[in-house]
Amino acid sequence: MANSKVSFSPKDFQLAIAPETAAGTAIQAAGNGTFNYINIDSIEFPSLNPQQVLDVRHGTGRTLKAVDMFLTNKLTVKEISFSGIADDTILPILLQNITQETSSTYDIEFDYDPTEIKVGDVYSDNTGTFTVLIESPQSGYQMQFGGCVLTSLTINADIGEESGRVKFSGTFKSGMIPNLSPTDLAPSNGTSHFNSNYFMSDYGDAGDAGADTTIAGIADPILKSFSFTLENDAQFMGFDAAGSYQVIARALPEVSATFEASIKYDDETARLVEDFNNQSTGTVANTLAALTSSTRNVGVSMPTSIITDVSFSEEEAMFLSVSSKAVASTSGNLVSITEE
Repeated sequence: MANSKVSFSPKDFQLAIAPETAAGTAIQAAGNGTFNYINIDSIEFPSLNPQQVLDVRHGTGRTLKAVDMFLTNKLTVKEISFSGIADDTILPILLQNITQETSSTYDIEFDYDPTEIKVGDVYSDNTGTFTVLIESPQSGYQMQFGGCVLTSLTINADIGEESGRVKFSGTFKSGMIPNLSPTDLAPSNGTSHFNSNYFMSDYGDAGDAGADTTIAGIADPILKSFSFTLENDAQFMGFDAAGSYQVIARALPEVSATFEASIKYDDETARLVEDFNNQSTGTVANTLAALTSSTRNVGVSMPTSIITDVSFSEEEAMFLSVSSKAVASTSGNLVSITEE
């Protein structure tokens, strides 16, 4: 047999998602326009190895035999991670799933206690489960993962990279047995959304109407970069006859929101170093609100946070890297995300 003359780049693979009407029932993608492509920079491919036990069994001698081996793909959790460019179609879909909210304001309330997702539950929005499709450049070898939920989402930007274009990254988890059969499941009329971007300039400065930026309690600092991460993990429980899980429980052990920013070290921000060292700051606010005049924006508010790290960052000028984590009060929201 001659060696193949075909090679593929990791960039040849695509990632597409579609909401499932019945949780855990994968969307059959061939020609299905409900799929949306994510504008990815990279995919972290899931481990496809089944559960394996390679122990020598009693009475078979002291060497491993083929009959000793145990392999199964039942009751395994797969993770698909990605990074890419945020746009005003895909980002709202992802926000709806990870917060289980459907409005343009996505709130995690102080007493957040989400309802479990049961396999077979019916959904008419993006708060249930997705089918995630890794589209291979080799026709007939797609990777289909049903019953996926988004467990982690990071929104970030840096004014020194791509003019401050906002990016995102995330992780999907599935407790269903994936479909890796050589059937062409490519979403031939899936939709691409690669132009409607967000930029850091949408956040404006202190003099702009509607702009309101507060980092670790400092109003309107000079901001170089930010990274907001929402973690809403999922635990898969129970089992069915097919070897998949029955229930998806969110926010176990917790739902968490963290915010990191690089801000200029100056006479307004210098006190953060001493405050953090002395642990004297108490709780602080983090707000990154887009301009009301912007046609496309996303905002983040963590009204009550604790500073978890302050360190110097040597750039062209001296900056501070400030990290904080949202903490719940006795009312209101742990975090609010707006997208318009």
